[in-house]
Amino acid sequence: MNPVVLVLAHAEDDGAASVAASVRSLLQPRHHRTEVWGVRPETLGQASWSHTVDSHGRPHTCLALPGRPELDSTQIRAVFNRIQHLPIPPSTHASAQDHAQAEREFQALVLSWLAACGDRAVQPLRNQPWLTPQLPVLQWAAAATRCGLQVAARDTAASAEPWDATVLVAGTHTTGILATRFGVACIATAQTLGFRVLEFRFVRRDDRVELVDVSPHPDLRDMEDIDAVALCIADLTETVVTA
Repeated sequence: MNPVVLVLAHAEDDGAASVAASVRSLLQPRHHRTEVWGVRPETLGQASWSHTVDSHGRPHTCLALPGRPELDSTQIRAVFNRIQHLPIPPSTHASAQDHAQAEREFQALVLSWLAACGDRAVQPLRNQPWLTPQLPVLQWAAAATRCGLQVAARDTAASAEPWDATVLVAGTHTTGILATRFGVACIATAQTLGFRVLEFRFVRRDDRVELVDVSPHPDLRDMEDIDAVALCIADLTETVVTA
């Protein structure tokens, strides 16, 4: 069984597709047997699943995706999770209540599967109750302040003000025009929060630079950002393979 890197992303997520292509090119000279699979979230609902937990509490998953060979959880070297919503095929024989229950159970199944991937997942989900990782304002603002970043005053219920510069953290890699100045503090903040990929959004004022938002879902439109995330995933794969 060949090792596999999974990129879970929606059809319109061009950035994730570019990351997958970059990971392939990075891994080819290192581990030519490692495959990179782009997987649409909707196909997870069409897969055949076997998800078990042994007597020691260790989960094990096998799934057969449409058009793919069966994937064993031990084959997975890394997962880049970009799922924003998780549709499942409607059943003509199920009531609305039954369908809603099936959606909740399927969400729990996929969350359990990804959480079991531990540090192989970007982002890790062991401490997250959501399939799509969330980052409350008060949580990131407190961590950023402790790590030396100046955070703009903000009503937690209000939207972030417009930003004009970003720093992307991807593992130990940073990109952006402010990375030289704030990269170390941004990496420390991301590590404190337990996120491997985070986008820090700043506004530059006359006499200062303030952090106005932090997102675990960067757009990944810039090639520098795409390559940084791909390198992070390739490094993670290297760590798993050599561990």
